[in-house]
Amino acid sequence: MLTNYYGEFIAICTALSWSIGIFPFTEAARRLGPNPLNHFRIALAVVIIAICAFAFFHTSPIQLFTTPLSYHWIWFGASGVVGLALGDYYGFTAFAILGPRIGSLFSTLAPTAALFLGYFVLDERINFIGILGILVTIAGVAWLTLSRKDDNTNMQVHFGNKKKGIIFGVLSALCQGAGLVMAKKGLQHTIDGTEISVIQATFIRMTIATAVMYSITLVRGKLKEMTQPILENQNKGVPYMIAGTFFGPVLGVGLSMYAVSLTAASVAQTIFSLVPVMVLPLAFFIKKEKITTKAVLGSLLAIVGVIVLVWRDKIQLFLS
Repeated sequence: MLTNYYGEFIAICTALSWSIGIFPFTEAARRLGPNPLNHFRIALAVVIIAICAFAFFHTSPIQLFTTPLSYHWIWFGASGVVGLALGDYYGFTAFAILGPRIGSLFSTLAPTAALFLGYFVLDERINFIGILGILVTIAGVAWLTLSRKDDNTNMQVHFGNKKKGIIFGVLSALCQGAGLVMAKKGLQHTIDGTEISVIQATFIRMTIATAVMYSITLVRGKLKEMTQPILENQNKGVPYMIAGTFFGPVLGVGLSMYAVSLTAASVAQTIFSLVPVMVLPLAFFIKKEKITTKAVLGSLLAIVGVIVLVWRDKIQLFLS
């Protein structure tokens, strides 16, 4: 039974990893700035992934570059630029302005983007029961997030006003949904009948995203501005960046690639949107935030939506 839903299980592990990473990343964004953080956490992730590829998968640095085909570089590269370079920059800025709870609310829009793009790009089909499950999950996550009093009443005006935070939150979700679909498109192409490894796919995404970001930064003459907060460990934010990098672009993104290789992009992205649900108990233990009855009900509704989504085919068969 478990093997039938292995992709969904990996997607849950992905959401958990990202949920943990939100806390150090939010703190790092406020201490270092969203843009320097976005630059260095991806560059750091490239190094860590390369080391892991060599240590655990016996893949040499040369093989990381030469084994994938041009098809993989195009799709994974586009996925890295859209989903990581752009999507995460928008997301970090939204977190810095709005806080982790409200900022994570916008992740509920990502499954919709993945659903529509998956239909046109990947020819993925989700039945009506599955779509209903997605909508119920989104409703539950939204209810959970909006049911609690904002613990960040003083917006971080240094990074922009509330309107900017909302716009960037929406853009982040759309980029993340699109990036996931592009990544799965790359995973569908085999090398002599063998699927490309998840760690190589993740490495390509990170490498291209890093190269594009730093190229733009160099052209704009902003390299010193991006590097100075990190080199000076501004406000002692580097340890938070390292912790967030491990749970986010290394473990989280790697798991997300594995999950989307096993299940539909819209299904995986919907489960990823459970991040606010998982943030709830973590915030209780880490920040001593109270859990309200409405928050519990919203979480349960989101979980019911995911169950309906995962079992959509069996439910439809039962009802027919």
